[in-house]
Amino acid sequence: MKKDVNSNRYIFLYATILIVIVAVLLTVTAFWLQPFQDRNKKNEKRISILTAAGIPNVDAKNAPLLFEKHCTGSFLLDESGNISEDGTLPLFVIDRQISVIPMQGNGLWGPIWGYLAIAADGKTILGANFDHKSETPGLGGEITTEKFKGQFSGKQILENGNLVPIQFDAITGATKTSNGVKEMIDNTLEKYAPFLEKINSNDEIK
Repeated sequence: MKKDVNSNRYIFLYATILIVIVAVLLTVTAFWLQPFQDRNKKNEKRISILTAAGIPNVDAKNAPLLFEKHCTGSFLLDESGNISEDGTLPLFVIDRQISVIPMQGNGLWGPIWGYLAIAADGKTILGANFDHKSETPGLGGEITTEKFKGQFSGKQILENGNLVPIQFDAITGATKTSNGVKEMIDNTLEKYAPFLEKINSNDEIK
């Protein structure tokens, strides 16, 4: 009986030590990988912004250099569409004339996000880029394809200075994700409307 008790203690001690070692290793690994993960996320963001703005041949290697070359400004806007240090709406300017605005929304299985590139007239979409966390491949995951993204180029978002709904072809079999994209775009454009109306009418942006 004493032997069994000692044996059980040994197994418990061994398992405890093993768990602690694994936990330490995972923590150290996560800490060591964090800078690489942050760098990759930043690079993915650059690629998405440049791609939406129509900059060709952007990849993980040349994205930092191309972003530095083409991104001529990044600002925060307030609710009135003016540049403000206390603003909450990010804006990226590409080649001094293209406004790229970020979007966030919800698909069927999780977050979706993207960028819209708006021409200097403040009313014409030049390009769009979308991504997702866990949409179904072949269904909701199709929002990342060129076929889906390409249909937004040239669409008008302002008419007589007012926002107009964006119409696009939904993805067959992915109604929830398609609705999520539409809601994401509509909500984003509503927030950025004061800024877009200013540049459309050539009003001063303070």
